[in-house]
Formats: sequence, C-alpha cells, structure tokens
Amino acid sequence: MQMRPFLKHSLKITFVFFLLTESIWSIDLSEIFDKKSIGREIWILEDKSKSLTIEDVLKEETNQKFTLSKEEIPNFGQTNFYYWIKIPLENKNKTPVNRLLEIDYSNIDLVEVFSIANNTYQLTDQSGMMFPFSARNINNRNFIYPLELTGETSQTIYIKLYNGGGLSLPLTIWEKESFSSHYANVQHGLGLYYGVMLVMILYNFFIFLSVRDLSYLYYVTYIFGFLGLQLTLTGHGFQYLWPNLPQFQRNGFVFFSGFCVASLILFTKRFLNTKENIPRWLDQTLKVFFIFHLIQIPFTLFFSPEITVKIGLLLTIPVPILIFISAVISFFRKFRAARFFLLAFTVLIVATIIVTFKYLNLIPVTFFTEYGLYIGSASEVILLSIALADRINIMKQEKEVAQSKAIEMQKILTESYARFVPKDFLANLGKDTILDVKLGDQIQKYMAVLFSDIRSFTTLSEQMSPEENFNFINSYLGRMSPIIQKHNGFIDKFIGDAIMALFERNITDAIFAGVDMQLYLKEYNYHRNKQGYVPIQIGIGIHAGSLMLGTIGAEERLEGTVISDTVNLASRVQNLTKIYGAKIAVTEAAIHAIDDKHIQSLEYRFLDRVRVKGKTKPVSVYEILNGDDPIFLEQKLNTKDLYLEATAAYHSENFVEAREKFEAVAKRFPEDKATQLYLKRLFPRTSPVSRIHDEFPEDEE
Repeated sequence: MQMRPFLKHSLKITFVFFLLTESIWSIDLSEIFDKKSIGREIWILEDKSKSLTIEDVLKEETNQKFTLSKEEIPNFGQTNFYYWIKIPLENKNKTPVNRLLEIDYSNIDLVEVFSIANNTYQLTDQSGMMFPFSARNINNRNFIYPLELTGETSQTIYIKLYNGGGLSLPLTIWEKESFSSHYANVQHGLGLYYGVMLVMILYNFFIFLSVRDLSYLYYVTYIFGFLGLQLTLTGHGFQYLWPNLPQFQRNGFVFFSGFCVASLILFTKRFLNTKENIPRWLDQTLKVFFIFHLIQIPFTLFFSPEITVKIGLLLTIPVPILIFISAVISFFRKFRAARFFLLAFTVLIVATIIVTFKYLNLIPVTFFTEYGLYIGSASEVILLSIALADRINIMKQEKEVAQSKAIEMQKILTESYARFVPKDFLANLGKDTILDVKLGDQIQKYMAVLFSDIRSFTTLSEQMSPEENFNFINSYLGRMSPIIQKHNGFIDKFIGDAIMALFERNITDAIFAGVDMQLYLKEYNYHRNKQGYVPIQIGIGIHAGSLMLGTIGAEERLEGTVISDTVNLASRVQNLTKIYGAKIAVTEAAIHAIDDKHIQSLEYRFLDRVRVKGKTKPVSVYEILNGDDPIFLEQKLNTKDLYLEATAAYHSENFVEAREKFEAVAKRFPEDKATQLYLKRLFPRTSPVSRIHDEFPEDEE
C-alpha cells in the first residue's frame, strides 16, 4: 500500500509495527545513570540507492528491512552508501528524563536526526562535515543530541548518516553530569597530547635552526602533519581552527596524511641512511611512495573525498610497513641509530593494532584501548626525538674522531708549511692556511723591519767544511729565532747567515729583540769558546715604515715576500753598523716611534746623517747602546753628552769646535769607532769637509 506523506492512516499502521518490535528492544532512558553503549540495541538500514526519505523509511515494507546491530561499534567500511539508524527509546518512570546521545566519531559528512514533533516525524537536527561547524546545536567535536522523554512515554528516533570515507558508529547515551565530567577529562587529556606535540615541534625546530641538520626539519614537518591529521580525526581542528571550512575538513585526512607520510619518508631515508643500509629496491619503493604522497595533496582540489580518501588510505597503509622493515634491516645491519627508531615505530604499531582490535571487538574497551593511539603516537614522537639526539651524538662522535684525525693531519701539514711560510705571514694576508694563498695576494701595512748579519762570515766559512757551515748556520739561526718570536716578531726569510724579521705591533718590539739578540750572543760565544770555536759578532739594523706584504712568482711556484723602500733602508742601516762600530743601528723614524713606556729604559745616541744608496735625502742614524758590552756601554754613557755636543757642532759646520770635542771624547774613550771616524773626516785636508756623507765613502771603508 502506497503511503502519501504524513497521512494519519499510514502513521497508525506504522506505529502498530513499531509497538510490536520496540516493546522488546526499546532502550529505557530512566535506567541510565552514568552511560550506556547502545551499539547492539539499534536497528540499521542500508540505503544503496541514496534516495530514501523519512517518509519512505516509515513505510511498513521499508521498516521491516531494518536489522538489529550485532556489533558494539557498528563499522560500515568504505561503502559510500546512506545508512539509517533506528533507536527505540522509552521512559518507564513517571518523571521526565533528560539524557544525551553521543556519536563518538567526528568525521561524518552528513548526520540528520528525525524525531516526532507535532505528531509527525520531522528533521530536528542537520550537521556534519558538509556544513560549517556552527550548524551544530551543541558545540562539541562529536555529534551530541539531547534525548528528552516525559513520564511513561516512548519514542523512536531515526538518524540518517553518510560519509565519503569510512564510517564507524560508536553510540553512547549519557547522563548529563557524567558526560560533562567525561568530556572535561577527555579535553584535558587531548590538551596534554596536543601540548606534547607542539612542544616537540618547537623543540626540534629550534634544534634544526641550531644544528642545520635536515633530519630535524623533516621530523618537524612529520610531527606537524601528524598533529594536523589528529586534529582532523578528533574534530578539534574543525571545532577550533577551521570551523567555516567544511570542505577542508572533509579533505583534511588526505591533505595531512600526504604531508605527514611524505615527511616521514624523507625523515626515514635520511635518518636511517637508506641508500647504504637497506636493499636498493626498498629504498626506491620508499621514493615512489614519497612522490605519490606529494601528488596526493593537490588531488583534494580536483576530486571529491569519496575518491581522495580511498586513494589516501591505499597509499598510506603500506608505508609504515615499509618503514618498519627498513628499520629492522638497518638494525640487523648494526646501524646503531636504528635502535630508538625501531623502538619508536614498534610502540606506534602496537598502539595502532590495539585500537584496531578494539574497533573489531576482539578486545574489551579499556583506558589503553580507548586512548592507545594518542599514547602510542606521543610516545613515538618522544622516542623519535631521543633517536634524533642519539643519532646526533653518534654523528658527533664520528665527526670528532674524523676531526681529530683531520686536525692532527692539518697540524702536521701546518707545522711543515710553517717551516717554509711563517704563520704570521699568512695571518697578515688574512689567510688561515697555506692552501688559501693565491698568486698576487697582498696587503699594505706599517711594520718594523729588522736585519741582522754575521760579521766577516765569508772569512769564517772558509775555515769550515760545507757540513760544518750548515751546522753552524742552523745552530745560530735556531737560537735567534725564538728571541724574535718572543718579542712578537716573525722571520720573513733567512738570507744565508742574515735574518730579516718583521714586527707588526710596534717598533719597540724590534729594538728590544735586537738588544736581546746581542745580549744572548755573549752567552752563545761563551759556549763556542769552550768548544774551541771563534766568537762571532753580528750587526743589526732597524727601520719602520709602510711596506707591501704579498706573494710573487708563478702559479706553480709562489714565494712570500716584502716589497718596500722600508726593507731596503733597514738593510742599508744594518750595513752602517760595520762602519760606525755599532751593534744596533736604527733610523730616526724608529727613535720617534719608541713609546713613552720604554723611552726611559733605552739608551741611544745619534750617529750620523748619511745619504744611503737609492735615497736623495740624508737619513739620520742612531745607535742603540743597550746591547753593548758593559765596559763599552759605560764608556759610551760617560762620554755621551760630550759626544752629542761634538756631533751637533759638526753638523752645524762648526768644525773647529767639533774637532776639539771629538778629540776630548777620544782621549777618554779611544775605542769609540764613531768618534775616530769623525776625527778622520776633520783631519786637515785640502778640500772642504762635508757634514753629509755617503753610505760607503772611500776613506771610510
């Protein structure tokens, strides 16, 4: 018999049918004081045509097709059909009852509730992921509906369901206060879970910024994707983050699973070093699934959830298995970092299996089965973070060993190179090692130059064999080099028996280095004398000025050198020590550069004004006295004032006065070669006396 909508006659027939069936299976709300799972007390009708209306469902021939559920949590799989749920309710008490019906499954596209109003069945609630979150009458991530029955009454409600993905139906009737308490506990628990995930994201992201290891970046994106997946599945994302984007909520699983699994594959490949630790076919398979999951993300823009969700599930399920196999293989191949990684995935897989068994009604509902996935995923995230730290420690240890070997080798090479190219030379060029030096590297600096030379070395060397010559030179230079380094200088080059040293800090360092070299020479000569060798004498010349420090030569043969008039002048000044009998000679520029701190401790006197080779203007030359033998030093200091008066008179062309004063100095200190040199110039001659003299005048050789 055909039924026209809402005809009273048809309703009477329907109600009779209801009474016959529901009298046995009705759920008594008055007996529910806490909560009750009603999965086995509901009736289910599958609508494959997706065309049934409430009027069709109420027809006797259709209503007879409802079947009693046999599962505690009905699971409809990936069918994409409409499902009608019939829930017969009654209140055997005389007082009204108020309860709440919860569908503890937040990802349902369409939920329509039909109940009696004004003696007819009407749509009393319509919500789901097809509608904005604000369409729900009760603000909750799950679907919550009030159940109100007056005393000694009954009612049957119908719920129409549709989902583009899988559909599971955990149905529970709650006493209101119990639900509020339960919901608060769930919120607190999930809040803790989300907090752990966010902390792990931030913690590992900051570590990534610090160590710049891509493993941490992949791990962060994996946790982010997993967190987004959980927010979608629990409904909290729809409730709090994107309530006005129902289409995004419907595709959230596909979007976040693609993002999460792609990141997980990258993380696994890098963490486990799959190129070396697993078979090539397995590594290539992971690459293929990575590409598939990247492609899966934009699919949500072009295809409906009915298609994308199934594709997402199909692509996601094999990946954890492949990753687990990769971890096992890496572990058995003695890859140490795989330990925590394997443990983390084992925990997650075990938790997933437990939750799956719960939904299959193979194990009872407990705290761990209810929240196992959250516990497992949080544990996995923490363990993977520990695994990362362990891997970093392993890499650090390996790096430290490698660096130690590299440093040792570099030290050997540096020490070897430093024997030929001074480290200070490289430092002045701004180079760390000799490997960084290129042809033409140069820099201009103000530096002091020290030249030293052994007196009469040619005559001395003729008395020795070639081997003795080399031994002598190396012995002498090996003793002088530390003195120069002690005073912040470095040896630019050895020129036979001569030394050329540079001082960057100040010229006082060069002067005190020269003094110490002369003083040490006395000790050196003492040991030479004891061994039967002839004592040696050295002359030292010092000048300061601007110079060019750099490399010359060809690409295949470089040499570090200093090019400057300053170097030439320092060399000329050293030569003057032979003529004037000085141990240390310096230019006027050097005297002016002595700082106030050391000026009082240095003894010096003016020598002469000399026109050196290559210079048009004469250069004032001074003698540093601190390095002289004590006897000569005392005599020079005792005659210093008279000597300076004589030189002043000489260079003022008051030659008569100069001669008288020099003769007075000579009487007191006849060994003063500089005084004798001036007297030789002042001795009566036919030509006028010049107060400016060339570097090597013939009568002064």
